[in-house]
Amino acid sequence: MDESTNTNLKDKTLDIWNQAKETDPRFTKKVSFGARSFTSIDAHYQIRRATEIFGPVGAGWGYDVSYHTMTVDSKAFQFADVSVWVSKPEYKYGPVRGCNLLVDAKGRVDDDAPKKALTDALTKALSHLGFNADVFMGMFDSNKYVKQLEEKYKGNVDKSKVQEVNTNDK
Repeated sequence: MDESTNTNLKDKTLDIWNQAKETDPRFTKKVSFGARSFTSIDAHYQIRRATEIFGPVGAGWGYDVSYHTMTVDSKAFQFADVSVWVSKPEYKYGPVRGCNLLVDAKGRVDDDAPKKALTDALTKALSHLGFNADVFMGMFDSNKYVKQLEEKYKGNVDKSKVQEVNTNDK
């Protein structure tokens, strides 16, 4: 590789990251489990952002998933191993693993366990490209940062595409 090629690659190294790093706060929510809290990102928002940057799923980007189940000490877990590709299926990385409890303590099967494991893995995989980096890097812990984003994205809805729904039946 000659020096000019190397320089061009360096200049583009963070292109995807810089396009994907910022998160619209309207697609997040705070989640608390006892003393632990974090910011959750809407998975469909992430898919939409990937589609905006790369093109339609299956054409500009996509992912492969395989599922595995494991039982440990009478607890069953659903795993999803996701590999993400950009441009062409052969340009992929992964797998990145997501996990969810398949059967709860009362013996009930969670029918959504595979979907939850897939969502977890896809979110982690996209984060490796810089998607929602501001959330993963703790910037959403700053109220000032979130307020700036809320102001930036406020009113960012194309009103011509919104249809009013009247729920008053008369």
